[in-house]
Amino acid sequence: MLTIISQGCRGVLILGSLFAAIVAAAWPGPVRSQERTTPSRDVSIEREKLSLSGWDPDEPVPAYAYYKKGNRAMPVVIFMHGLGGSKEGDADRLRDLARKGFFVVAIDAYLHGERKVPGIFGPGRKMGDLGEDYSIWVHQSSVSHTARDVSKIIDALSARADVDASRVAVMGISMGSSTCMVLTCKEPRITVVVGFIGAVDFWYDVTKTPPGADQDAKRNGLSPRVRQLVDSLNPRDRMRAIAPKALFLANGARDGGIDIESVRSFVKDLRPSYEAHADRLTLLEEPNAGHTVTDRMWAEGTKWLLRHLVEKPVRLPR
Repeated sequence: MLTIISQGCRGVLILGSLFAAIVAAAWPGPVRSQERTTPSRDVSIEREKLSLSGWDPDEPVPAYAYYKKGNRAMPVVIFMHGLGGSKEGDADRLRDLARKGFFVVAIDAYLHGERKVPGIFGPGRKMGDLGEDYSIWVHQSSVSHTARDVSKIIDALSARADVDASRVAVMGISMGSSTCMVLTCKEPRITVVVGFIGAVDFWYDVTKTPPGADQDAKRNGLSPRVRQLVDSLNPRDRMRAIAPKALFLANGARDGGIDIESVRSFVKDLRPSYEAHADRLTLLEEPNAGHTVTDRMWAEGTKWLLRHLVEKPVRLPR
């Protein structure tokens, strides 16, 4: 019987009742592998549990990496879940992405999963409705902190020989898609973005009100800190920083939480900046879908990743 116990940068190898301490040299990269599992039903895809250095050096980011064992220089897809979710979600879909040759990293967003703080999502709180200080603060703080984490995670992944850090995409669902949009505007190393059922105008999203006097009144009723937080992130105010990255958005026309008109307007206003790269901007509307990721959305998003990370990689000047 062979058991490996990892603690810090030292490994203890236990073979039967014979104990021998072996001191291993510390690996210089900030990624720490905690667990590796290869599902018996899919021996080609490995799932590795990671603890990644994030924005706060005292708070590592728990993650799962899915990849084909033995591959090298794989393009990276960093996946972010929605409000109240965790890195464990959509595991089958993420394995499918890994089968196509991507190094897929699913992370716990700030205040979610293993990073959850008791009471944040207390009973009786309708967090997804937003609209008031507390829920907006949790949502937007999660977006802001997680986006900063991703920049540090890209630094960490660059140390791996099986990763090509010059080809990095982000993919997210709902709140995770909103995080993707912040990164689209602020992180130059990300070249491809796939956003499912997320917001692109954060003030429209958190107030559930179109721009105008009614929205202004709701904004003015919020605390100064919350107003500052939303203003610091809103992609609607940073559209010039997006092109020529490859941006794929998919939303349901019957989504009661994300108004499809706000997404249509955003893409329409963004279109002129893509005149030289018209194939790098698209909006997929599912006419009968609500706030859910359909199989068609996922399939088209996967094609987008293959097209712009593998077949014809987007290369941007640094």
